[in-house]
Amino acid sequence: MRYRRTKTAMTLLAGLCAGGFLCAPASADELYELGEYLAGDCTACHQLEGRAPGIPPITGWPVESFVMVMTAYKEGERDHALMQNVASRLGDEDMQALAVYFGKQGQQE
Repeated sequence: MRYRRTKTAMTLLAGLCAGGFLCAPASADELYELGEYLAGDCTACHQLEGRAPGIPPITGWPVESFVMVMTAYKEGERDHALMQNVASRLGDEDMQALAVYFGKQGQQE
């Protein structure tokens, strides 16, 4: 018998995965790759070199600090309409991935 994926089943599966019940946490390499993929919106304003007139650098930050700031934008605790809009579209893993990616930018290999 073939399993048919319904919208309800997919929603339940996504919820279990998001809750950490079925999906293994992403590895550091997977987070980096996801962060690199998502970074395009960020680098439109924030430069990878770390300097842009009037725009704060976001490279080289500790992961926890980056996630804390993005969460504050998402929850409206920090006031900047564009950043609130960007952060509102990010899930926890997305924020973590961006933090890992930008945290490694500018570091000496």
